[in-house]
Amino acid sequence: MLTVTEDDFSEYHVPPRRMLMHHPRHGLSLENLSRERLAALNFLDLPHVDELYAEYDAFAALIGSHVDTLYLDDVLADHEPYRLEAAGNPNLIFMRDSSVTLPWSPSTFVPTRPALPSRAREAEIVTAALQRLGMKPLTRLEHDEYLEGGDVLPVTFDGRRVLLVGFGVRTTKAAAIKLALDLIPHHVDYIIGLSHDPELLHLDTGFTVLPNKVILAAAGMFGAGFLIDEDRRLSPVNPLAYAEALGCSIVRCDKADAIAHERCNLLPLGNRSYLAFDLPAELKATLEAAAGVTIHLVKGTEIAKATGGVHCLTRPLYA
Repeated sequence: MLTVTEDDFSEYHVPPRRMLMHHPRHGLSLENLSRERLAALNFLDLPHVDELYAEYDAFAALIGSHVDTLYLDDVLADHEPYRLEAAGNPNLIFMRDSSVTLPWSPSTFVPTRPALPSRAREAEIVTAALQRLGMKPLTRLEHDEYLEGGDVLPVTFDGRRVLLVGFGVRTTKAAAIKLALDLIPHHVDYIIGLSHDPELLHLDTGFTVLPNKVILAAAGMFGAGFLIDEDRRLSPVNPLAYAEALGCSIVRCDKADAIAHERCNLLPLGNRSYLAFDLPAELKATLEAAAGVTIHLVKGTEIAKATGGVHCLTRPLYA
């Protein structure tokens, strides 16, 4: 297992102890999916269910070769709200969005609050699971504070614990401010807000941080942003310029490609291993050389029709 030094508590450095997931077979929600529901669920197209199951099985097996997997069904089999949600909500597979876990605080989590009506109950379900596993929630969102976990990346810069929070179509600036009020200074040192193009669903659709201060970002995705410091003071900042000032190098990919193929949606598994849906050979080689990582590829053509990638499908647990 990777030895984590004091200042290496980024998501990409800390190997998860377990990966919390939801298998699409549990509840069979895809079996009853119709074209009439695609827009409400934000699906790009109706997937071929048997092929999606096969893709998910291969994906889960590859994760299982690196880290123990744990399914919601293992934790909540007797939980009636979970069974109802699993039967009717195919988006429950996107476990990233319903909570935020912090590599530097393994016994706690941040409950999220999806704005999309069809996903509103997911955070409650996953909160119940994490509490059963002995984890403690750090905050509670309400009013105009909407947050999905795909918009949050926990990293460390120069030994300081940072939350990168994207805001756009699913996450609000009010939620980022609420996180600052409740988490700084005990659980987070500062927060960087990144305003992203509304064509990209979440931050992890077009942005990821890798070792060696390498950032993969969709070109033209980011404009303005802000920083909330250790005194909870908010100031405007250009997120990519700020990252470059910290010594980060930025690898850019085409925005349309990021949307259609989840190019930036990479999953760190620890020990400098990553998992991704298919990547162009040149981009894969560039990232592996610059960040000193190995990227394992898995087919995700049918899964991507649900507008999600490997990062979206997982919730790492650090305890």
